[in-house]
Amino acid sequence: MTCQARSSYMDTEVLWGHRFTPVLTLEKDFYEVDYNSFHSTYETHTPVCCAKELAQSRREGQLLGHVP
Repeated sequence: MTCQARSSYMDTEVLWGHRFTPVLTLEKDFYEVDYNSFHSTYETHTPVCCAKELAQSRREGQLLGHVP
């Protein structure tokens, strides 16, 4: 069975440097969904600038745009 879903977020709801917690697990040859952590996120190491600025700072040998 195929399931497709869409969602949109307001700009105030977007958390920079976060990823969604995985909600699917394989249990006894069946996928199980953990709906309790459906909206949970965890922090990741993410640059604090856009990709263009990050590439430019790397070309210039600077460490700007990196999370400590």
